[in-house]
Amino acid sequence: MRVLCATAALLAAGAQAQTLMAYTEQWPPYNFEENGEVKGIATDMLRAACVQAKLNCSTHLVPWARAYKIVRYTENTILYTTARKASREKDFQWVGPILPRSTWIYTRTANDKVAAVGRDITQLRFGIVRDEASQQDLLNAGVPASALQEDNSNATVLRLLLTNAVDAMVDTEVAMAWNLRTAGLPASTVTKLAKLSEDGAYYFALNLKTNPDTVARLQVALDKLQRQGKLETIIHRYDAP
Repeated sequence: MRVLCATAALLAAGAQAQTLMAYTEQWPPYNFEENGEVKGIATDMLRAACVQAKLNCSTHLVPWARAYKIVRYTENTILYTTARKASREKDFQWVGPILPRSTWIYTRTANDKVAAVGRDITQLRFGIVRDEASQQDLLNAGVPASALQEDNSNATVLRLLLTNAVDAMVDTEVAMAWNLRTAGLPASTVTKLAKLSEDGAYYFALNLKTNPDTVARLQVALDKLQRQGKLETIIHRYDAP
């Protein structure tokens, strides 16, 4: 009996000591680095869920394409903030949803080319974050691959848009408003041309080899935080920069 109890205690301690490595990109206000610390709505949600689940979670900010590749092939890793789409369903284990997903096509206001083509987005050049979900959404909408200019972050894509290097970009209303305010630019700097997609809420995506019990603990923790209203409290922390 003493041996069984000791073994159980060791297993419990091991479970509590398990560390998950979380990877994300610079995409405020969902996830971003400020003064050397990774912050943001989804980051705070993940940390709260890890505390609730008694898991050690370490967050790292890298370009999205690199984060995606790391988590696809590395056990005990998390990718966020990740759109859960049919094309990705079998690539990860999923915890969430953490946020709804509604993406819009934005153009620079008073863009002559956009005025000429109207809402025919197949005639526009898009700036996109490499390997982001909206890349496939644009292709599905008929935008040719040759019209997509890839970069590493939403911030750099926004700069491409503001300098007329591209005609359009895709973002959420929350993220675009945040980035414009942070840059000291009025909302009228860009025009919301059309809704692109509401397919797939945002989730935490875990590597397939991660212990399913760990995934379940994280989901239970997230659900509890949702019921307690703590996820909504986190969202409101980022209502304005």
